[in-house]
Amino acid sequence: MTGGRPRVLPREEGTALRALRLTVAPRALVTRAGTDVVVRTPSRPDHRAGNVVDLLVPPAAADVPALVARVRRLLEPTGVDRPHLRSERPVGAADPAVAAALVAAGAPPRVTRVLGMPAPEAPGPAGVARLPVPGRDPGADDTATARRWHGAEVLQRYAEGDLPATWRARATTGAAWDAWDRARVRELAALGRADVWLATAQGIPVATLTVLRDGAGAAHLEDLVTHPAHRRRGLATGLVAAAVAAEHAAAPGTLVTAEVVPGGASEALLTGLGAVTVAEVVAALVAPDADAGPGPEGPHR
Repeated sequence: MTGGRPRVLPREEGTALRALRLTVAPRALVTRAGTDVVVRTPSRPDHRAGNVVDLLVPPAAADVPALVARVRRLLEPTGVDRPHLRSERPVGAADPAVAAALVAAGAPPRVTRVLGMPAPEAPGPAGVARLPVPGRDPGADDTATARRWHGAEVLQRYAEGDLPATWRARATTGAAWDAWDRARVRELAALGRADVWLATAQGIPVATLTVLRDGAGAAHLEDLVTHPAHRRRGLATGLVAAAVAAEHAAAPGTLVTAEVVPGGASEALLTGLGAVTVAEVVAALVAPDADAGPGPEGPHR
């Protein structure tokens, strides 16, 4: 930390991509292939969004067709029909020619930002706490702990929208992925690589946040969700402040990051807490040859 600002590693170290790789499941295969990092998650029920090639050197527009063809040759024989390509760049360094080349190659890009969070000046409010972890914290295997974990997981339905019809549809179409994702977080938590934070009101779970870490100076925030009836009360701010303070207290100098959509509500909330942009990430979903158009997008875990 310098002057209260979050520590930002040199971009050449792939800081933003490293942060996003913190979200992968414990059984993911992460390998280095030349200047690329390949992330394989064979346990996912849907491979299309779970297998990623992180490009440590962003491509030039002229290189995109050969790059997409190489990635298809690499991953399609393993059953992956829609691999992702990711690269990072400084804010404002967009190259329209690269974006056009990706679209033409059947890999339409999507841009997010990775922000670095400073240590908060004040602790989180009352009613915000880290959930005990079964298998890691003494006395955590009780009924109350199980209820709180279940409450945090139920809140995730509102990440898809506020309408009951939306999350009922999600419960049907995304049931396998959601079960896998819950298992991912629980496994990481048991290994000491994740914590789930919960805000309660009158004992009822109303907001949640997950923190993932690598034990080597990096942590990442994901799945910040507040129940629609309890928004605009500072709960999300309180959760972020408590979680980030805990990471800095445990390991001073930790780079705590979060991925946001440019111009979205999460970016506004986090920049209001002092977050600064580490880099932008360009994620391109590679469609199969027979379906060279935009496919479903999802978290790259």
